[in-house]
Amino acid sequence: MAFTLRRRALLPLAALALPALPRSPLGQAPLILRAAHTNAVGEVQDEGLKVMDRRLREITGGRAGLQIFPNGQLGNELPMIEGVALGTIDLAVPSHAALANFVREFQLFDMPFLVKDYAHLARVATGPVMPELAEASARRNFRLLGLYSSGIRHLMTRDPVASMEALRGRKVRVQQNPAHVAAWQAFGANATPLAYGELYGALQVGVVDGAEAAYTNYVGQKFYEVAKNWAPIGWLALTAPVIMSERKFATLPADIKAAIQQAAEESAVWERNLVVEGEAALHQQVVGHGVTITQPDRAPFVAAARPLYDRFLTSEADKRRLRLVMDTAGA
Repeated sequence: MAFTLRRRALLPLAALALPALPRSPLGQAPLILRAAHTNAVGEVQDEGLKVMDRRLREITGGRAGLQIFPNGQLGNELPMIEGVALGTIDLAVPSHAALANFVREFQLFDMPFLVKDYAHLARVATGPVMPELAEASARRNFRLLGLYSSGIRHLMTRDPVASMEALRGRKVRVQQNPAHVAAWQAFGANATPLAYGELYGALQVGVVDGAEAAYTNYVGQKFYEVAKNWAPIGWLALTAPVIMSERKFATLPADIKAAIQQAAEESAVWERNLVVEGEAALHQQVVGHGVTITQPDRAPFVAAARPLYDRFLTSEADKRRLRLVMDTAGA
């Protein structure tokens, strides 16, 4: 089905702190969707879903809303996606890297250094590649409602990394995704797939030497306590699709469908802006926690990543979608 993003002026978060909303008509129970994610409470995806919930309740006059389950309460990412497919979870915000195991077309976003910066990501999220990803998702029973950001990803480690060469042999946790494994192997690391919920403990005891991460989860999950070194290489812009079961979505009344889509799209724009606006403050928090920050040369990483494009984007459709993303890069 077509993925449409409407451009609307969004209210600031303070304006969304609404008074109690009208209740559903007498005798009609409100539709409360169980919404799952793996961010900590207060992280960007959690805040985005809170905005979606508020907007959904406002648009429907209290007839629909979300019950949010943060921090992997309903499972890590792969089980969470399976829950959406099976109907045991109504809505979820996994990483695109995890969703690519079910909708392979999302592998496009796993290409290192593809998205140049947050302005480029905003153009991609409202650009021509999204309807194609929505159609691919629908074929696998996922309704793509919007695209959140999980931030541009860097490297956190137990010991400092000042160059790509210093990664050789180090165990770096990656998401359970073949392209991520291949990328970090190309960078010289011993890429180690690991569920996100196990990462803090794995860093703490040295099961892994480091992991790729964004400022948002590095601070939000307090990874700086167990990985006190930070190398801002910007290897990937990780996105988080907002997904729902296509079959579940199809059973809903038309006005509720429209409200869910509108609330998701508006919250996605708000959430992506939140990531951008919060990054400078998060950097200062990282500095304040005494983290050692190194500045590895990005050029060797970029060069090592180039062969992955031909390895993973093999079909003409893959290459066409790649051009759609690259054409939105701007100057």
